[in-house]
Amino acid sequence: MANNWLKIAGTQAGKFWLGLSGVLLKNNSGNLDIRNTGDTGYANVTANKAVINNNTSTYSVTLQGNDTQASSYSLTLPTTVGSANQVLQTDGTGVLTWASAASTASNWKVDSTPLAFGSSATVQALVLPAGNIIQSVTIIVDTAFNSTGPSVTVGISGTTSKYVGSGDTLLTVADRYEIPISSTAPGSDETINIYYTAGSGGSAGAARVLITYAVPSNI
Repeated sequence: MANNWLKIAGTQAGKFWLGLSGVLLKNNSGNLDIRNTGDTGYANVTANKAVINNNTSTYSVTLQGNDTQASSYSLTLPTTVGSANQVLQTDGTGVLTWASAASTASNWKVDSTPLAFGSSATVQALVLPAGNIIQSVTIIVDTAFNSTGPSVTVGISGTTSKYVGSGDTLLTVADRYEIPISSTAPGSDETINIYYTAGSGGSAGAARVLITYAVPSNI
């Protein structure tokens, strides 16, 4: 069989069909060009999904639409590859550009309050501004308390264990205790206190209470 194809044009058939196990088409450069009827430009390709193989065809990436989408839309890619750590950003019409990802790290605030053997029973940590939430309370026991039965809670007047209960930490063991919080932002400023019980005996012990908080809309 000759290695040439004839140009097929002006036939009565509406489509050119090739079947069996698939189609392999390429030009002499190893590419496949899809052109419009006048051969004046490239034409659209319609498919259910696009499967892109890696160089060894061992793995692939599949691009496909969402089954639940209610209308068609177009995405226009940026003109460059962008810079490291940038993300794709849309202008709302489908035009994509590279943009630096916004960081929320600086929006979190951390209050650190020392607690030591001999501290008063109630130590004010901070006044939580209205509308802020507490993400976590971390109690770091730098020096184990050598008394019997020391305990600490974190909360507010009337609810002394609102954020940390007496069973969440062990002051007699030097360690770091991370207590995740799922709090509701208070409607007014809230005074956060550390409630400490020294226990009996003992003469030493040191800890720090770190409270991480922020405005929800900023994180």
